[in-house]
Amino acid sequence: MKSLLTVVMCALCCLTSLANTDKINEVVILLEAADSLHSIGRTDSAVVVGQHAVTLANECNEPTLIVGANSATGVYLRSLGKIDEALESYGAALEIITSGQFRENPDQDAIEEIASLYINLAVLDLDMQHKDEAAKNALLSAEWIAKSEDPELRSTIYGVVGSVLTGCGDLENALRYQDLAYQDALASDNTDSAFRAAAYTMLIADRLGNKADAQVWREKCQSLLPDIEAMMTRLLYYQAECSIALKNDNAKDALIWFNKILELDGIDNLPFIKFDCYNNMHIAYAGLGDFENAYNVVLQSNELRDSIWEEEKAESLRDLTVKYETKETQLALAQSEARRANTLMWLFAAAALLLVGVIAFIVYANRQRRRRLQKEMEFAALRADIGQQLTAQYIEGLENERRRMSRELHDGVCNDLLAIQMNISNGQSIDTTARLIDSCRESVRRISHELMPPEFAYATIDEVIRYYVAKQAEANKEHIALSYTSAAVGRDWTSVPDSVALEVYRIVQEAVGNAVRHSGASEIIVRLELSSDGLSLTVNDNGTFVAASRKGLGLDSMRRRANSINGSVSIESGNGAGTEVHMTVKI
Repeated sequence: MKSLLTVVMCALCCLTSLANTDKINEVVILLEAADSLHSIGRTDSAVVVGQHAVTLANECNEPTLIVGANSATGVYLRSLGKIDEALESYGAALEIITSGQFRENPDQDAIEEIASLYINLAVLDLDMQHKDEAAKNALLSAEWIAKSEDPELRSTIYGVVGSVLTGCGDLENALRYQDLAYQDALASDNTDSAFRAAAYTMLIADRLGNKADAQVWREKCQSLLPDIEAMMTRLLYYQAECSIALKNDNAKDALIWFNKILELDGIDNLPFIKFDCYNNMHIAYAGLGDFENAYNVVLQSNELRDSIWEEEKAESLRDLTVKYETKETQLALAQSEARRANTLMWLFAAAALLLVGVIAFIVYANRQRRRRLQKEMEFAALRADIGQQLTAQYIEGLENERRRMSRELHDGVCNDLLAIQMNISNGQSIDTTARLIDSCRESVRRISHELMPPEFAYATIDEVIRYYVAKQAEANKEHIALSYTSAAVGRDWTSVPDSVALEVYRIVQEAVGNAVRHSGASEIIVRLELSSDGLSLTVNDNGTFVAASRKGLGLDSMRRRANSINGSVSIESGNGAGTEVHMTVKI
């Protein structure tokens, strides 16, 4: 009887072990599927699959597997901007790796998972501007990865550690870890990793003022460049060269590198990188005095920005698709679980073959996990080193302009309004109060005129109106023919002050807009003439004049604008013979 009980207990243990092995295999498959979904941009679905992998890993009670599943899910959540949930996943993994039992005799897989978790935390801290914590976690990651026997993974981790420390301002340590990344990349015969490390080291050496060392690393990059096929790797090097050229006020070299970026195959799939290029290129062109190219680059930047916004408007539709696919994935997982229960008895019979398959899958999963870490770290390095500098400059410009406008309104308009209130309360004369109101109105008008459209920084009134009419003609080409002519006699278009140019531009917008919307015209002609006497604008259409439906719109608006620059506006309309808006102003 005792012998029979022993046999039964052994059989139950075998069944439990085989069932646990099957779950481990399923966790590996789920993590591979989640990584594939993340790599093609379906991160919402990757989160769902990753969370299911975490649940199964907890059931297996395998610490290394639990750490890997939580760490990967944290990456997906961080990509979606769900920082609190990402921190929760990272915290679950951190609780395990900080336990004495886990660190007592860690194997290579455990060491790699610990290093990967710490570097993911460092990148997240840097994104949230917690630079002290980011540097601390980056150094912990470097300490653990030094124990790894895989030089390729060491190179990847060291490279990201160097990038995080660069973002934290610790350039000396960043330089040391990038050099270690370069040495390990050469040892593992990984040309791409060696090239990336050399490019970062070149950039850091230049920032430290070591021009000779920067040139040595530049020559190493150029010697490896012919063997580099990955677009993102070339992009990283070109961006480093752009950063060095801009820092050294070398606009000519910066334009050369920006053009190399725009010539890369696949750069159209990175619209934000192109947008950053255009924004920096127009500054470089302006610094060289090439205002025509500066203006053209501004137009390209605006068109790309509009395109990006249109894509963002379609995001809600994609969200619906992702939610539908997520439901399908959950249903497929449930069906898979049912099939697994039905076929479990047959899997027991093939236990030996399954064990060999599990080993093969684990080897394959380790390789894929390293590739996933490399891609994630390349992206993190790009954001940490280039994106933060551009973002900081942009925010600083906005804050300076906000503070200036705040001072203008507080010191000027608010004081005038207070004086008006005091005069009224004290019964002062109407003439005195009227003068204060005029002063207040002039201050508001001056401030509003300072809000000049960015096109006027690089183009004349003639070029801006020509571009506006061309855009209107394209938009209404099916039913209205719009044309524009101009002439400058004895004067140059640059002699028109910005304040006058802005009001003329607004009057053209009002007149053309009224003709397009209300007149039923089939032809609209805009003409602008500049002479020694001043500026003359004429807008003709062959439609029917329609009076404004309420006072203060249309012609009154154009007259007020013309009066503000000491000009005049008139309107002539025949019975069905069309309408002519004419404006003159002395310069």
